[in-house]
Amino acid sequence: MADLDDFQQSVVDAHNKLRSERGLPNLAWAEDISTSASNWAQNISEKGYLQNSDNQVLGENILMTTEDVNGDEVVSRWLQEEKLFDYDNMRWQRGTSRFTQMIWRSSTEIGVAKVPLRNKKGFVIVANYRPRGNGNRPGEYQKNIPSKNNNE
Repeated sequence: MADLDDFQQSVVDAHNKLRSERGLPNLAWAEDISTSASNWAQNISEKGYLQNSDNQVLGENILMTTEDVNGDEVVSRWLQEEKLFDYDNMRWQRGTSRFTQMIWRSSTEIGVAKVPLRNKKGFVIVANYRPRGNGNRPGEYQKNIPSKNNNE
């Protein structure tokens, strides 16, 4: 396993703490996914605005922030989407995909990058996941998202 910097390790740890609380297996670090995350974060940094990549293989969560955040804060911001997720209607729902990607059962690997914004104060953070989550075939959400009862 490659040497993760403190930020990367904190993001992985925060993901795995969240997943453990929900009875899900840990995500393993993958250096090639981290490279993809770094390349996309650099792209966003140069453009100066948030944009999802067109990567069809990896799941993706992005955060642009003016603060120098740690992994707990990153995961906490994405976790805020949970309040929008309707557990009684297990399917893709607008405004919840960063939350559901973090706890997608069949995702097993993660790579993370944080890059300073080029022309303004702040950072862009990209987390990539393999295999990607949020698939919308029938039954995928039921199979991959733990029920609300597991979260209390």
